[in-house]
Amino acid sequence: MSEFRKDPLHNKWVLFVPERSKRPRAFFSGKDEGAREDEKNCPFCEGRENLTPPEIDSFRKKGKAGEPGWLVRVFSNKYPALNKEIKMSPPADKMPYIVEGYGFHEVVAETPSHTKDIYSMTHDEILLILQMYRKRYNILKEKKDIKSIFIFKNHGRAAGASLSHSHSQILALPIFPPFIEEETILMVKSTKCIYCGLIKKASGDGRVLLDKGGFIVLAPYASRYPYQLLLLPKSHQPFFENTEDKELVKLADVLKEVFFRYEKLFGNIPFNYFLNTFSVNKGHWNIQIMPKLTEPAGFEKGTGIFINPVLPERAVEELKKVK
Repeated sequence: MSEFRKDPLHNKWVLFVPERSKRPRAFFSGKDEGAREDEKNCPFCEGRENLTPPEIDSFRKKGKAGEPGWLVRVFSNKYPALNKEIKMSPPADKMPYIVEGYGFHEVVAETPSHTKDIYSMTHDEILLILQMYRKRYNILKEKKDIKSIFIFKNHGRAAGASLSHSHSQILALPIFPPFIEEETILMVKSTKCIYCGLIKKASGDGRVLLDKGGFIVLAPYASRYPYQLLLLPKSHQPFFENTEDKELVKLADVLKEVFFRYEKLFGNIPFNYFLNTFSVNKGHWNIQIMPKLTEPAGFEKGTGIFINPVLPERAVEELKKVK
């Protein structure tokens, strides 16, 4: 039976149609066909540091900037969406809905190995990535005219990755993304924590996949994508950049388990994830994880209403069965 559900945080509807999961080719294959470009030409591999823009930051076992020996490496995107050289005009000079494309666009090469990804990384390798996210966030937030920082990962060609070498991206923006702005307005107006409410409802609905180490992983009530998950701290922690090392250790363990379950159920599927952190002292920072199993088509693009063939309760049930 079909069912419309409205996202409690945003003005978005999702139409759940379980019968559509029975269609031929309802989901993409777990194989990311054609994603592994020739390793000999990959600019993100160790030893080809000269093929990227200059190194901005790194965690290393040896060597200096621009040399091999790194574990995680950061550099500017060669084709940036934002330009740090642009000078921002005073707000009064332009209409309020026009802002220069100022900002910072960085790439995080997550591993020196071309063949490793989050499905095969060790706990400590995932931890280093999280520590670099935190480090870069704290550096970029001090830049003039930066209002928000968006950290995201595309894995697989179907999810938008132009190179298969495991990497993330960080954009420091002169505006607030609409989703963050909407949630911030709700949090400021609410007398209670909206994320605590989401956790309580998910627990009662059977939508909690993991509850460990102070973190909880749940399937959103109005998941736009099949098997979409939301990972967040159980306690009130709005600022990811303030997360302590001991918490990042536990977070790495939770992330590793999530992707273990995905891989066992579907294989090495494409996905996107992004990290939300807030500018007000309310809410819980969080990571949204969206597997790329379906493709939005005419109905979604024309109405803004996503069709999801898998109810979140069923998605959690199937992921829980993975051993």
